[in-house]
Amino acid sequence: MSIAIAPRASATATKARARAVSRRRDGRGRVAARTSGAGARARAGKTRSSIVVVSSSGDANEPVRAPALMDEVEEREREETPTGTPTAKPRGGKVPPGPLPRPPLRVAAGLGAFGALESTYLAVQKLTGGEVACPVGGCQTALNSGYSELFGVPLSAYGAVAYGLVAALAFWGSNMQAELVEQGDANREETLEASYARCRLLLFFASTGLAGVSSYLLYVLAVKLGGVECVYCLTSATLSLTLFGIGFSGLSSKESGNALPAAIALYVVTALTMSIVLTESPEASSSEGLRLEYAPPQLEQSSTSYSRALAKHLAETGAKMYGAFWCSHCIEQKEIFGAGAEIPYVECFPDGWERGTPLSGSCEAAKVDGFPTWVINGKKLEGEQTLEKLAELSGFEGQNNAEAMMAELF
Repeated sequence: MSIAIAPRASATATKARARAVSRRRDGRGRVAARTSGAGARARAGKTRSSIVVVSSSGDANEPVRAPALMDEVEEREREETPTGTPTAKPRGGKVPPGPLPRPPLRVAAGLGAFGALESTYLAVQKLTGGEVACPVGGCQTALNSGYSELFGVPLSAYGAVAYGLVAALAFWGSNMQAELVEQGDANREETLEASYARCRLLLFFASTGLAGVSSYLLYVLAVKLGGVECVYCLTSATLSLTLFGIGFSGLSSKESGNALPAAIALYVVTALTMSIVLTESPEASSSEGLRLEYAPPQLEQSSTSYSRALAKHLAETGAKMYGAFWCSHCIEQKEIFGAGAEIPYVECFPDGWERGTPLSGSCEAAKVDGFPTWVINGKKLEGEQTLEKLAELSGFEGQNNAEAMMAELF
């Protein structure tokens, strides 16, 4: 086969080239018509040069192909293709990013910080033996129960660390979210977006663990502790479940599908682990199958004239101290008065105690939720109280003379 330059003056050669083009384009009329137009121009005397591929026999009237003409035709077809017919590829060959998840991470950071502060307050009160402020009652009962400690450390201390971690994650994610929004959907930095995705996943799993712990503690509050009202416990549960909702809302559909099985497993394992470690703690399990017969405590401290006078005044004004014989805080409250002081005390389990034993009628009528509970002039106070505070609330005007007290003691 050889290549020759031939003048396009021969109508026969032009027709042959047109037939070759028609065969090449699978019979498409547009190519054939364009080729026929070229033949008509050739017949009209318009002569120009073209590359013709001639068969090896050297016969110019039997062209096999016309490469130059084919390239010209294909180029014209590309130019005449309507705009939008072919699918345009994204710049750089990358798929455009999807919508950016925008959960309220600043809100989550604020809730986490509040939960950390609340848990820290409860942990400090537990460690120092202080009394928490409780508007509805029952808080001290929950905080003094065996379920409030894990391995000798207040459970609220673990909660403070967990809430602090969630707050830090949410704050970190909120900063990345603001930067990505400022960059715009088309110009997101891939490394920053990947870090943002990891932060959202970590926040979701951390809040899932918190939700698992809170769910079990709500069960303890309702069943194990007889449904006592603890505003701090309920607040913590509300915070953790809200954080879980925010964490889940921050996942894309693909991320949620991938993370949900692991999150369910984490929730179940967390709740089951809490049920095992808390139930098996000495404080929580020592009362299983145990019956305590009623026995009045033996006080070691002696009373003073001031404590005896205050106890008499409390009895005369109708004040009451409700408690249980097995309650260590009740014994400590009696030790403050000392032996010989006639405290207006009401025993809530006069017939002994075992799990499931109801309160006595008088304690039930007073709506006692924790021990000890003082009722003075219609006001209820939970926990141990100092003699000065009891005197102030009851209107006692006696003087607590330190020298006289020391003289009586020694």
